[in-house]
Amino acid sequence: MIDGEQAVRPGVDIDQIRRRARLLMLLDAAERAGITPLGSAKLHAFAYLADVLSPVWDLIPFDGKIYKSDGGPHYPDLQLELDRMVALGLVQISKLRFVDRGVAGARIDGFYALNFVSPQLSLLLRALGCEGAAEAIDPADAEVHNFLVELAGALATLPDDQIDVAAGVDVTFGAAKNLNNVVDFADWAEDRWEANATWRAAERFHAFLPKDASLSAGEKLYLYATYLGRAIHAA
Repeated sequence: MIDGEQAVRPGVDIDQIRRRARLLMLLDAAERAGITPLGSAKLHAFAYLADVLSPVWDLIPFDGKIYKSDGGPHYPDLQLELDRMVALGLVQISKLRFVDRGVAGARIDGFYALNFVSPQLSLLLRALGCEGAAEAIDPADAEVHNFLVELAGALATLPDDQIDVAAGVDVTFGAAKNLNNVVDFADWAEDRWEANATWRAAERFHAFLPKDASLSAGEKLYLYATYLGRAIHAA
């Protein structure tokens, strides 16, 4: 059995390391918000919403594009690393099953959560800033984690069975009318503000406040989650 230490051992592809670190931070944030274990669709929705809402927190999206397929956002590379991290013992999976995703075909699904029995997990979380900037390898990671915790908390205000479909009614994802097309909101777009309708919508909440009022970045996330909940019911 490969141990969790190999998740960050030198020589591993840097993009692979980044995806594994992202998954650990996403799952830790979800754990803190009380929304774990996360079904695969819910985890991918969380990852996508974190990307499109990153600019609200003055952060750069992890991935500035996504392929729009039937069934909502899905990151094949992220899913591959998630499955590998189950084998590494860092993540545990339950309720494994096959899910029909229309023309996209069936996919293996399950419910994922951090495996706190792993002796390596706490060390990795500290190194990624999940316990604060002081113990992080890169102090900037602690701010990314703060953002993910705040977003997870905002999504936790939705009924549990709505979190996985929330990304499907997101304004950026919905703006791409055709399936089997790339939704690009930050990678190749000449104007990221114009391409990211989610960012624009979250910032527009200011327009509904008194002139001298202000909104924190966290409040914008909660307001956008409220919008998603209403959009689900209106769909």
